[in-house]
Amino acid sequence: MLFDPSSTALPKRSELPKIPGAPDGAAWFWGKDDELGRLNLLTPERVSGAAGLIKSGEIVNLNWRADLPNPPAFGRQKFKHTISPLGEAGFDDLYDMNTQSGSQWDGFRHVGLHHNGGVVFYNGLTVDEIYNTHRCGMQAWAKHGIAGRGVLIDYWGYVGGNYDPISSHRIPLSELQACAKKQGVEFQHGDILLVRSGFVSAYNGLDDQGRAHLGTLTIPEHTFAGVEATEGMLDFLHDNYFSAVVGDAPAFEAWPVKELSLHQYLLPRWGVPIGEMWDLEQLAETCKRKQQYTFFISSAPANVPGGVGSHPNAIAIF
Repeated sequence: MLFDPSSTALPKRSELPKIPGAPDGAAWFWGKDDELGRLNLLTPERVSGAAGLIKSGEIVNLNWRADLPNPPAFGRQKFKHTISPLGEAGFDDLYDMNTQSGSQWDGFRHVGLHHNGGVVFYNGLTVDEIYNTHRCGMQAWAKHGIAGRGVLIDYWGYVGGNYDPISSHRIPLSELQACAKKQGVEFQHGDILLVRSGFVSAYNGLDDQGRAHLGTLTIPEHTFAGVEATEGMLDFLHDNYFSAVVGDAPAFEAWPVKELSLHQYLLPRWGVPIGEMWDLEQLAETCKRKQQYTFFISSAPANVPGGVGSHPNAIAIF
């Protein structure tokens, strides 16, 4: 069975047929050689339609500073930037970076799940293939490109900043939907969903001591706001057929993870790219000023064969 990416009548999560040999709930229906997952939904027709949202030509950057957070979360390596002289009259840049330490895309090689005594990634990708092939690497996304209709759910603005985003505040599905309704947003297949939890805003307000403290925390000690990980949220994320989801915290779902991990559904089961630690501050201000929460979005992932993740190189255009 193959899905038609241009269809608006794709099956709900409860209706997904079982794929022999695949984990329960897998939606590997774009072809046995597919490396795009739900980026397949970004058809030329949808991209062209989204381009109609461009009216004023105003551009908003969605990439946080490359050296933030500093120190990074989860003990990851810091971004290092070195100026390298090129003779007497020129210079080059040298970057030493972990693609997961700042604004990022989580690719399909980033998270798998245990299945049949091993670990499996999107579309049956194996650990051996990650080491020995380029399959499902970032080069596939780079070749296709990521562009379409972006939708911001400014939850942080909706609740008036009444909680600490550097806590495990779990954004309920009901509140997410209420925020969308207040903003006048109706979802469409292929949308790129962006959720502002307020993490970047809170982090930017920390002093050096506060930032340094976060860098000392172990993985279980970290707390971040994000969407709740519930069966209802799974249905919402699956059945709306978002082409990708994006948040502004180090994890899209609230941290720490409890029994249910959204990553293990979005990436290996459904092939939904996850963006994290995007800077949504100026975007939220622009959307509020314009009273418009949909826009054209463009992202050019790094063209790295076999890449696990990438900086997003993302902009919104109004």
